[in-house]
Amino acid sequence: MADTNPLFTWDELKDNEKTAPKKLVTAFKRAGAEIASSWVDGKIKRESGISYREITFVLADSQQITLRVKQTGDVYQVRMNNKVLPIKEQDDIKAALSEVVKALDANATKYQRTLARRKVELPKGMQSTVKRKEVALQEREFELDTRIAEAQAELVALQGGE
Repeated sequence: MADTNPLFTWDELKDNEKTAPKKLVTAFKRAGAEIASSWVDGKIKRESGISYREITFVLADSQQITLRVKQTGDVYQVRMNNKVLPIKEQDDIKAALSEVVKALDANATKYQRTLARRKVELPKGMQSTVKRKEVALQEREFELDTRIAEAQAELVALQGGE
């Protein structure tokens, strides 16, 4: 994307930023995205000889967009749900953001289907209560069977004793 980026500068992308630059968030919202949260990973990373910082956006439908920004302030790579998203409108950041939002909208149903199929694992240290419930139900069943047998024996005794 172009050097003339009116939405943010490299200096605004500091360590421990809790939110992305407000102008950038506003531009995303104007393009039609519902942003749930955003943050800046202020650590400078390096990949393929390019130093960059990342701005991450999580949308209301839990899709994730990551903008990789070079030191010149240019967004050199956009990642949608951890996959590289090619952008046609690299020179105009607002047009590029609307292009990203269109790609998010087109991918929404596929992404939700993928999330629905994904098996959720319990966090470490947390145990399922299914086994404990099964044991409790077996104990309750045994107790009820015992009471039924006692009641039937009492009924037989009462019917035989008359």
